[in-house]
Amino acid sequence: MTIVDPGLLAKLACARCGGSLVASAPSSLASGSEAGGGGHSDGDQLACTACDARYPVADGVPVILPDVIDEWGRMQRDLYDVVAPHYDDAIPAHVNAHYRDKRVAAVRELVPPGSEILDVGCGTGAFAGALGAAGYRTYGVDASLGMLAEARRHGRAQVALGRGEALPFRAGAFDLAITIATLHHITDPDLVARTLAGMVRVVRPGGVVVAWDHNPKNPYWPILMKRLPQDTGAERLVPLEEIRAALEGAGAVAIRATRSGLVPEFAPPALMPAFRLAEAIIERVPGVNVLCAHNVVVATVPATAGRGQAA
Repeated sequence: MTIVDPGLLAKLACARCGGSLVASAPSSLASGSEAGGGGHSDGDQLACTACDARYPVADGVPVILPDVIDEWGRMQRDLYDVVAPHYDDAIPAHVNAHYRDKRVAAVRELVPPGSEILDVGCGTGAFAGALGAAGYRTYGVDASLGMLAEARRHGRAQVALGRGEALPFRAGAFDLAITIATLHHITDPDLVARTLAGMVRVVRPGGVVVAWDHNPKNPYWPILMKRLPQDTGAERLVPLEEIRAALEGAGAVAIRATRSGLVPEFAPPALMPAFRLAEAIIERVPGVNVLCAHNVVVATVPATAGRGQAA
């Protein structure tokens, strides 16, 4: 029978109808048959209790995909499967640690340790793993099996393969949902809005949604992105106003935005204290902080919002 962690299984939902999923004996798959990225099916399956959809488990990862995936989605999956083994090395470790620590600190201010957190577009699970080390119960979803294989190899989080616009989780399953540097890869405004709406849906009443993505007004992004293996030139930096509007449209409230980050990837370890000091100052200067690297949008899910199906 399935090797999917019981805690993860309890949170999963059918990408077609939103029904609960249970372990099932192997049969011909009626839905979600792509294992993704060349991964092999373990023979285990999950079945929807409300419709005839069945989903494979590939390399220990439940594959909960919508019925139709377009060519763009396949290209993105294939790209990330290729770069997955080297993805964590794309930015120097000390710079990665700086931004990871900033994000963990931000989560600490929003929800206490022990909270259940979903990382949407979790990649190799490096951030989810850092949250786990800080005392949070972490889950991740990504469209690349190669990236999720890295997350599993390092034991960073419980993960599922799925699409942002059809998050395969039940309503109200998490205390906080966060997406980091993912929206600019989605590019399509409708899919961006559906991803953010899905994040609102899977967070409990009173919980928090965080969108942390590249700031289009930072002039350095076009230069850096040309050197990153995961960036092809097809990306679209999503304006802050678009993120806010999508969250408002999904029913989120108390939406607030800040600008964060300015340490470049070329900052040498010996000069990190100086770079961090300059960053902290600029983040607090109105008018100047518009040039910071990231937009950080935080929203609350009210009791009347965010309920519904998985897709």
